[in-house]
Amino acid sequence: MQESIHQAATILLLRENPTTCHLEVYMNKRPDTMRFLPGHYVFPGGQMDQEDTDPTWATYSHPIDPAKNPERLPLSYWITALRETFEEAGILLARHATGEYIDQTTTESFRTAMLNGECTFLEVVRQLNVTLATDQLRYFGNRLTPRIVSPKRFDTRYFLAPLPAGMAPQPYAGEVVADEWVDPEVALSRRAEGTMPMVPPTADSLKVLARFHTVDEILTSTEGVGNPTPEELA
Repeated sequence: MQESIHQAATILLLRENPTTCHLEVYMNKRPDTMRFLPGHYVFPGGQMDQEDTDPTWATYSHPIDPAKNPERLPLSYWITALRETFEEAGILLARHATGEYIDQTTTESFRTAMLNGECTFLEVVRQLNVTLATDQLRYFGNRLTPRIVSPKRFDTRYFLAPLPAGMAPQPYAGEVVADEWVDPEVALSRRAEGTMPMVPPTADSLKVLARFHTVDEILTSTEGVGNPTPEELA
């Protein structure tokens, strides 16, 4: 297969464990049948679509604090991350004009229609009459799929986002065989044991998260997963 590099985005959904009050991140496992990273644990995300670059999105997105976008990236990366999270996890980070997040039960049929190719993400947001919560995402860094992992590589922008109250991931069976909320340190231990396969950029993200105890601590920090390493650029 000829090597190719695609623009992509991913969201690290964060919450605090209701029992331990410790930081957890949402991860899912890709099917063994997938051509890219089969059987690996990842964060919700994927390749940028042409529709994600539509300038119309500015009308349906909350203004982004420059502090959350230090590299002045175009809005398209935020759109990709939010679209992929809706597709894979059933979480639509969007709010009504009142400021309330949309009720997750009202988005299920729209997600199904979108996955079936019956409508686009932009059409979904328009029909629901909501504005994407782009202001809630904090840029977390840029990493590149190592060449040794796959000839199909992704130049991925990472984002952090808190899980809104009352929402729960509903994984898409077509791309997810298992999912869980996991303590970053636990995930890293399982990776070391060989029971939770993941690529270095994913593990590096967990190493950063492991230094924090609460969602607010990591969101208000400037810590991130960095930029492509020499190994990724080689």
